Amino acid sequence: MQLRSLLLVALASTASCTLVHKSTLDINQKVYIEGSPVLGDGAGETALNVCQAFARSHVDNEHAPAVKVCGTGIKTTFFMRARCENYYEHSKVLGSCNTGLPADTCESFSPAQDKTFGHYQSYLIEQC
Repeated sequence: MQLRSLLLVALASTASCTLVHKSTLDINQKVYIEGSPVLGDGAGETALNVCQAFARSHVDNEHAPAVKVCGTGIKTTFFMRARCENYYEHSKVLGSCNTGLPADTCESFSPAQDKTFGHYQSYLIEQC
């Protein structure tokens, strides 16, 4: 009976470690807002799959934010609304999600390319 319990605990631990390993991003998956990492590159992964609001200073500055999404395993959707909700055509997706590209591929965007981006308020980072 004890052997069966021990075996069950060992199997559960192995399965748990496998699940944790699959959800971890590699070092190439990074997102930067105004040059500061918000995912990867020392910032951790807590922003993954969670609606994030831009800092008030970015929302108030029509020339910000400049954003960069790196890696081929994540994408980031930027929203005009503060609740990560679509609003007509006012959303922007960055991230290649193409594993045929180099792993360190990056895409950047800012209000310099589209002035309405300076009014965006939130973003959502997701795995491809």
